[in-house]
Amino acid sequence: MARKKTSEDLNKASRWEMILKLISGGDIATQKELAQALAENGFSVAQATLSRDIKELHLVKAVKADGSYVYQAAGKSENRQVSSQFYQLFKNSVRHVDNVLNQVVIHTFTGMAQAVCASFDGLRFEGVLGTIAGDDTILLIARDEHAASEVAKQLREITF
Repeated sequence: MARKKTSEDLNKASRWEMILKLISGGDIATQKELAQALAENGFSVAQATLSRDIKELHLVKAVKADGSYVYQAAGKSENRQVSSQFYQLFKNSVRHVDNVLNQVVIHTFTGMAQAVCASFDGLRFEGVLGTIAGDDTILLIARDEHAASEVAKQLREITF
């Protein structure tokens, strides 16, 4: 019988690849289930390592149609309901989007900036480092000028 592979034997990339493959089926709801599925595929992982992997992979719990929760990769497959709610909120709340250098400024109707910003943050747009919301204005900081320009363009397409 072959020796079981440990987390030391396998590099992080191959373990992460297996985790993403396992959760793509939409049936993994708990860390215990994920650990068991990994073990069945030759990956023996400590609970602390698995928790760290979940955090570093930005895995989230998504709601299925039947109301149950499963792990999902936040950046790879957006929850359609969250995405739809964001677009509706954004379209109905934003007055103007502009960008300069690596920053995007979003003007909303009074009192709407924090809701729009929280919804935006949940989608994890690529190239966005962070956001700050006031009462009617959101400041978005992008990695560079190109990323800011792309995000601003995408946001303008939603509103206008």
